[in-house]
Amino acid sequence: MIRWPGLIAFVVIVGIVAIFNFLFLDTILKGVLEKQASFLVGARVDIGDLDFRLSGLHVDIHNIQITDPEQTMRNAVEAGRVSFDLVAGPLLKKKIVIEEMGVQDLAFNTSRKRSGELPASLKRKREKIKKPLDVNVPVKGRLEECTLPDFTVLSDLKNRKPEDLLKGMELKSSEFFADYRKQISDKKQLWEKQLQGLPSKESLNTDLKSLQELISQRPKELTQFPAYIQKVNALQQRVNSSKNSLITARKNLQEEMAGLKTSLSVGEMEKLRIRDYKDVMAKLNIKTPSAEDLVCVLVGKKIAKKANSAITWYKKLDDFMPAGKAKNKEQAPTPVPRIKGTDVKFPIIKGYPDFLIEKADFSVSSDLPAEPGKLVFSSLSGKFQGITTQPSIYGKPALFDLKGSLAGNMARKVALSGTLDHRVAPAEDTVNLVINKFRLQSEDVGVSDDSPLRLTSANLDMDSNLRVSGENLEGRFLLTISEPKIIVGKEAAILTEVFRNIGTFDVVISIGGTLDQPSMAFSSSLTDTLQSRLKNVAQKEMAALQGGLKKAIASSLDKDLKESSMETDGFEKSVLGDITGRLDIANTILKKEPGSVKTGDKENPLDSIKEKLLPFSS
Repeated sequence: MIRWPGLIAFVVIVGIVAIFNFLFLDTILKGVLEKQASFLVGARVDIGDLDFRLSGLHVDIHNIQITDPEQTMRNAVEAGRVSFDLVAGPLLKKKIVIEEMGVQDLAFNTSRKRSGELPASLKRKREKIKKPLDVNVPVKGRLEECTLPDFTVLSDLKNRKPEDLLKGMELKSSEFFADYRKQISDKKQLWEKQLQGLPSKESLNTDLKSLQELISQRPKELTQFPAYIQKVNALQQRVNSSKNSLITARKNLQEEMAGLKTSLSVGEMEKLRIRDYKDVMAKLNIKTPSAEDLVCVLVGKKIAKKANSAITWYKKLDDFMPAGKAKNKEQAPTPVPRIKGTDVKFPIIKGYPDFLIEKADFSVSSDLPAEPGKLVFSSLSGKFQGITTQPSIYGKPALFDLKGSLAGNMARKVALSGTLDHRVAPAEDTVNLVINKFRLQSEDVGVSDDSPLRLTSANLDMDSNLRVSGENLEGRFLLTISEPKIIVGKEAAILTEVFRNIGTFDVVISIGGTLDQPSMAFSSSLTDTLQSRLKNVAQKEMAALQGGLKKAIASSLDKDLKESSMETDGFEKSVLGDITGRLDIANTILKKEPGSVKTGDKENPLDSIKEKLLPFSS
């Protein structure tokens, strides 16, 4: 009853499949998986070994290395073993459903023996994609802008003479005195014209001569007295008018000079000196860092870099698990041309997504040594649930909750938890990260090799949360840094005293903006202490320079002030002397009676002439 030819054929086919599976299938799957994973990540993904068993559809993958696309000589993630079981039914519909997966021996930011750069063929293939998988997230905010000034500038300035520093600088005092001298020059020209319009010495001497002639030509007959008195009155009015105009001119001159001299007062010169000093310090480009800048350079920029990297990786979730359509939003019908057939695809709202990991358990029992810059877990337990490429079909949010500690006592506790809800748009995700007693090491904490300020070691506690609603970000990192050890380079030696014996301090980093344009700002409990110390150091280091500059500016200002004062006094003395000389002649006419007529100093000589000529008139 047995059909031997058919049985033999079946056995042969099964044998061939078994031999093919034993010899070739694992190698083929390994190559395909490496290629597709590398294409998605944007850097090389290496698999040490892959074991696929048809019985139970079980897969074991060993020694996985996922290159960091930004640093091709380092791995972003490394895993010792990943194992999972596939569900057979969905495979027949080209769907990958993993009921349960296990991951062991995780490590992050490990070094590679060879570059993980993509092959040229995969690079060209990625370039053809309209929507690039790589996401460049430029962080806009203070954390990316903070820098330390060039402290060598201060050292160079301290070695130069203050007088040399002032050479070639346009000071406000120089502008002021140049303008002051121009005012004096303008007033000289103006008063030269005004003096020409005033009664001259010649005209006054003429009046004096006329008075003397009147006295000498006193009439002897009564009939000549009216004409004589008329001449005397005319002379008196002319002399009085000349005197009044000269007095007014002298008063105006004195008021104008008083106004000019007010601008040369001690108070005004002090204001000018202070303004010159501030301008010189600004032009010398002497910059002192703010306390916020110091904390930012010390820890902020590194945290910003890590946060930026995390946001970049998070952005890749949009390609892997996009959000479904928004609530109450109907899909617009696709117009179909008449008299033409078209393929109709009905939306899938039930069943399995194309890819689904229902549950992934993580447990680490690693004996790898803890190395600087290499995050190796000594213990890790937790799970991921509902990781899928089509959350709207799966109908449940993705959940994750991991807890563990780092090897070498680098961190006593690391807890990562959150929810990824991409069932509808906009997506609503939350991520929480808690780290207790994380020990920073010198090789891992420097901002850059040439940074003049480095945090070489410390213990760090962090409590952070991030909420993503669609494209909008909202988050907060609270870091408590204790037992910090800070190295200050030679180029920033001025900061040595500032960071001496710094105790425990907090740093709060706030995240906002969007996934494409995140913003980060921070505050710290250390800023008040640093601000006070910076002030003391700046006063100490710059005291000699500031004192020398102040003396040099004061000396230059005093020299200009002396020259301007001499020019002012000379001008005033010249004009005032001219006016006074003319007034003396007028007073001589009005107060002293030359010739045969003599009166007291307080009497008007012209009135005396009248009294002597007309004794009967009273």
